[in-house]
Amino acid sequence: MNIHLSQREIHKGYSVLKSLALRSFKEGEIEKSLDYVSHCATIAQQFNWIYADDELEDLLKDIGQAILSQSYSDYVPIADRVVFIDDFCTSFILALQYLRALVANGKDILYLTTRNIDTRSKFSNIIEEVKSYPKLQVCIIAQGNKLQRIRDIYKAIVAFKPEKVLLHVLANSVSLPALYHLPASTERYIINLADQTFWLGTKAIDFSLEFRPFGASVSIQKRGLKPEQLLMVPFYPVIDSNPFEGFPPECSSDKVIIFSGGDIYKVIDRKRMYWKLIKCILDRYPNTVFLFASKVNDKASLIVNDFIESNGFQGRFFYIDYRKDIAEVFKHGDIYMGTGPASGSLMSQLAAIHSKPILQYYYPGTPDDETEQAIAINEAIPISFQNEDEFLIEADKLIRDVSYRKQRGELLKQAM
Repeated sequence: MNIHLSQREIHKGYSVLKSLALRSFKEGEIEKSLDYVSHCATIAQQFNWIYADDELEDLLKDIGQAILSQSYSDYVPIADRVVFIDDFCTSFILALQYLRALVANGKDILYLTTRNIDTRSKFSNIIEEVKSYPKLQVCIIAQGNKLQRIRDIYKAIVAFKPEKVLLHVLANSVSLPALYHLPASTERYIINLADQTFWLGTKAIDFSLEFRPFGASVSIQKRGLKPEQLLMVPFYPVIDSNPFEGFPPECSSDKVIIFSGGDIYKVIDRKRMYWKLIKCILDRYPNTVFLFASKVNDKASLIVNDFIESNGFQGRFFYIDYRKDIAEVFKHGDIYMGTGPASGSLMSQLAAIHSKPILQYYYPGTPDDETEQAIAINEAIPISFQNEDEFLIEADKLIRDVSYRKQRGELLKQAM
């Protein structure tokens, strides 16, 4: 069953949850308040009509003050000490890039992860790698009661006395109330991973590390950050060595394998253009198979399964889940198709590094150079399309012409 929510219903639901968060805090039910805050962040990120919420930021600050009684009157940050808070604990986002840079600069590092790393199948070997870094300690925050986790995070940071804290965190990170309670002498930097959508923490940071002009504009215009708070730091993805987990047997050598992936919100919109373009490709080219990777959740499964069943794409379209062997997925594919209406810079960069051509569509009237900003560093080359027919012409050339496909892939790699 498909459920369609109007914009008014989404906004109303968000307002109700925020009211419950505020009321729960006033009534002393702080953990329940945090749960409601988390739900608000999830809705705001998935439907993406706002980029920050000052009321929620103030509430997070109040929560930190209410549950963190430890004094820091004698707190003096120690030079060259850095805490790196990581909610992801995976090698293919941005943690290793920053950690390697900090190590190379001789910093003393506390790597603090909020991830439950017992589920080893979900994560790469980042813990094993960082344990080998000189001057780096690992602190794993145990799962369980949110209030205790916040206290543990705060206690670990204060005990280490860092000069700076770097945040590699989720939109609703459990670490945020602790950050609001840190002394002003410790600078806080957020690595702005989700620069295209909502996240909490705008008032808890001193600086935002931006990787492209698009995100910097959003931070100033929509999040209320000041230009002097923004630091531009282009990034390149780490290529891990996790072994290839394989593809479905239908991905045989006589097929053209098109791969796409990212958080499910990036492919949801009223016009369903992303899905229409995939359908058009699969209908026109019987020698193509399509692979889609995303975090597993009920919404993603519902959307993908409905698309497969309603179009009869069994054996042609495959939901391949969350892949820790993402580098191998790119190596074994032929073409990468970017998500839409929101694209993914990291995935596009991984495609370029592995010499894979990119198919990218943006709606007319929307910024159409996000992919170019992430890739066209050494050479200004057009990649994305705002016209459906031109997009499909490019798809036709990439599918039919192996030489052109390889040429485009190499060109993107050189540009990066």
